[in-house]
Order: sequence, then C-alpha cells, then structure tokens
Amino acid sequence: MAESDDKSSSMSASAASAALGGLMGSVSEKWNSSGASDAVARINANIPQGTKDMLSSASSKIQFRREHLRSPTIFFGLGEEKPFYLEKNPALLMPRLKHNVKFFYLNYAVLTGILFMLTVLVSPSALIGMALLAFAWMSVIKSTDSGEMRIKGEFTSGS
Repeated sequence: MAESDDKSSSMSASAASAALGGLMGSVSEKWNSSGASDAVARINANIPQGTKDMLSSASSKIQFRREHLRSPTIFFGLGEEKPFYLEKNPALLMPRLKHNVKFFYLNYAVLTGILFMLTVLVSPSALIGMALLAFAWMSVIKSTDSGEMRIKGEFTSGS
C-alpha cells in the first residue's frame, strides 16, 4: 500500500512539473511572439546612462539571498515580551530604524510584493495608474538627463 502511495505521489509530482514546464514554454513563446522583448529593449535604450549606473550600484549593495529572509516569528515578534517597543529617545530612534531596515529589508520587499499582487488582483485598474506613474517618472528622468530642467519657462540646475 505504501509503495503505491509513493508511486502515485511520484507520478503526480512529475505530472505537475510537466504541466509547469509546458506553461513556462507557452509563456515564453507568447512573450517572444508578442514583441515584448523589443519593447523592453526600446525602453532600456531610453533610460539615461547615469540612471543605469545608479541602479546597478544600488543593486550591487542589496543582496537578495534566502538567509536574509527572517522567519515570521522574528519579523512579527511572536513570543517576545515587547515585540514592538517604540523608542521614545530621538537619539536612539534613528539607529534602531536603520538597524531594522538593514535586518528586515528582504521581509519588507516580500511584504511589498505581496501587497502589490493583492492590489492588482483586487483592482486591476490600478495597473493603469501605475503605468501613468511610471510614464511620469520616465519623462522626469529623461528631461533631467542633461542636469537641467525647464519649469515654467525657467531653467533649473541640479547643482
């Protein structure tokens, strides 16, 4: 009996991986046939080099490794006497906030991703707002590429 359970679980696992492989293959085919990779290449070509350099230096500092993901008991303070103690001394508040951000940054990123996905599932029209916001930021980045920006007819300089 245990042998047949092992065989059936093995077959269901292989069927699930085959279905996932087929799904990934069809997604890849649709991506390639839709011209999305060309659109991404055009967008990438329009990003100023200074912005690319800044993003690459920031991404080299941030490491997304599994061991940096803290367990829910640590992240939510389960089982601790004072899990969310708020510092009242301003001199101690900033170092604690910096430490928390460094210690829990991957948990914050995962939580943000989950909230983003839930927002898209609940309100798909939010994608339109996000696209408009992305377009606005891209236009600001592109217009300030030279270090100057024209606001109401006057030029402003970043330095």
